[in-house]
Amino acid sequence: MSVSQLGLILLVACVVAIVSRRLQLPYSAGLVAAGICLALLGGSMNLALSPDLIYTVLLPPLIFEAALQLKWRPFRDNLPVTATLAFPGVLLSGAIIATGMHLFIGWGWLGSALFGALIAATDPVSVVAAFKEMKVEPRLSLLVESESLLNDGAAAVAFAILVSVAHGAGLQPAAMAISLLWMVLGGLAVGILVAGAALLVAGRTEDHLGPVDK
Repeated sequence: MSVSQLGLILLVACVVAIVSRRLQLPYSAGLVAAGICLALLGGSMNLALSPDLIYTVLLPPLIFEAALQLKWRPFRDNLPVTATLAFPGVLLSGAIIATGMHLFIGWGWLGSALFGALIAATDPVSVVAAFKEMKVEPRLSLLVESESLLNDGAAAVAFAILVSVAHGAGLQPAAMAISLLWMVLGGLAVGILVAGAALLVAGRTEDHLGPVDK
């Protein structure tokens, strides 16, 4: 991806944001419509989406922004419900999707399970935007947003295990549980360490990136 292509994408995203706000439409719906229009218009833009680009460039800012908007006390109070939705709920959703793909589409069980693991952890950007416009119960919006922060771990572990099975590895429940705990607890530990280091550095400097009201 060249700098000019990235600049064009950002420009289109900004224009879509302005138009969506004027038309009172969800921003995500505007992005989908813009993507369809660009695809129909054609062009020579070749965007190579690699796992490294998605996991290191695109996904972290989205998760950071969502986590930044959450309030810690309500999140902590609703953590049991959120964890139930994010882990057993994602696995149940993936199993239902896999069963439907196998029974109604005719896919094999392994391919259906891989598809279910991919689709089970959905991103609620458009749903949350609709919630804000509809002014729904704050707890409902909190549960949806906080669940979306945790469900990626369960889906990623399930997908990785299924890929290993597709390559001939055995299905080991103990390894699944260890991998899930490692991803969740390891990510939490790394986040705490990085946040602590950032707070330590920020607290020792007077060089602000923007104007500060005194």
